Amino acid sequence: MEWYFNMNIRQTSIDCYNQIKKEGLLSKRRFEVYEALLSSAPCTSSEALRNANTTFGVFGVSSRFTELRDLGVIYEKGEKTCSITGRNVIEWDFTDKLPVKIKKTTTTKKHRIDNTLNSLRELYKNKNTSTDEDWVKVADLINNI
Repeated sequence: MEWYFNMNIRQTSIDCYNQIKKEGLLSKRRFEVYEALLSSAPCTSSEALRNANTTFGVFGVSSRFTELRDLGVIYEKGEKTCSITGRNVIEWDFTDKLPVKIKKTTTTKKHRIDNTLNSLRELYKNKNTSTDEDWVKVADLINNI
């Protein structure tokens, strides 16, 4: 299938798209959403899906945009008023990067909470000698709960 590329898309982004497609670097659903951006980017998710030849609706797709952002292949360009919904929403655009692997955690939430609490206890016990780096590590643990 030949795709019409929006004139605003840089050649490096088109090259990444072609490599992602050729090598199958995204799951089927993620790639469908990625392709939906081709004719409209930069655009909102609703605008992308309006112009897309897809087998899915808007519901359940918004998380794919976030996943694609986390993989590094699209980014939040800013906010704009969506021409379809009339709401102020995220405007998405392509990067010129291939997807990066998302780290999957194998620990349970309870385990992460326990680790964080233990780190806080240690930090309190060593409050006179703790460094800013120690506090940052504990803050990161809290954020990862």
